[in-house]
Amino acid sequence: MICSDLKHNTDIKQMIIDDREHDLIQRLGAENISFNVKRLPLGDILFEHNGTTAIVERKRTDDFAASISDGRWREQKARLKASGAIVIYLIEGSLYGQNKPPSTLSSAIWNTMLRDKIWVIQTRGIEETSLHLQQLEKKIGHTIKGGTGVVSLLSKRKRKDENVFLLMLMSIPSVSERIATLLISHWPTIRELRQQLTDNPQHLRTLQVTQKRKIGPKVIASLQQYLF
Repeated sequence: MICSDLKHNTDIKQMIIDDREHDLIQRLGAENISFNVKRLPLGDILFEHNGTTAIVERKRTDDFAASISDGRWREQKARLKASGAIVIYLIEGSLYGQNKPPSTLSSAIWNTMLRDKIWVIQTRGIEETSLHLQQLEKKIGHTIKGGTGVVSLLSKRKRKDENVFLLMLMSIPSVSERIATLLISHWPTIRELRQQLTDNPQHLRTLQVTQKRKIGPKVIASLQQYLF
């Protein structure tokens, strides 16, 4: 059953599919799976139950490879981590025959799991994706618990672009809200900040966080690690 009107309640079990996932909606509907359809600000599938929230990002391997090339993979991970929810990637298809070597794609998957602490599951196609989603729905709020921060991101209040960037920066170790706000006041986009980190990262050390404290080398090292 598909219901487009939805009030979020993490105590009630629900699976929400982004309304742009047409083939997945069709597949789950054909299997008589109960879910709701809504435009999601983050991820492609959202699970909520017993106070637990999980976001699933579904990617075909061609889009996975392309997102590594254009930087979307890194930026998206930062946004998802900042949500406060449990984050899971579903990668559909073979790592071979893409515009990146299989070793690069494999390395990105392992980095995501080991360094970023985000689960990654590879499937052969939409059939296995559907299977995993059905099993995941049974476990959210029971054997899998935690991740309750995403509810605020699902409000009807439209968030400004700078707030999204702020959340991304705050998800980086050593970057506080005060530091993130300061960085955005000088470099309003991730592209501009990455360019500054490439051209002259030490310039950041001249920025005054408080009257007695400036941005330190640890912050710069964290930015370089997570933004490149």
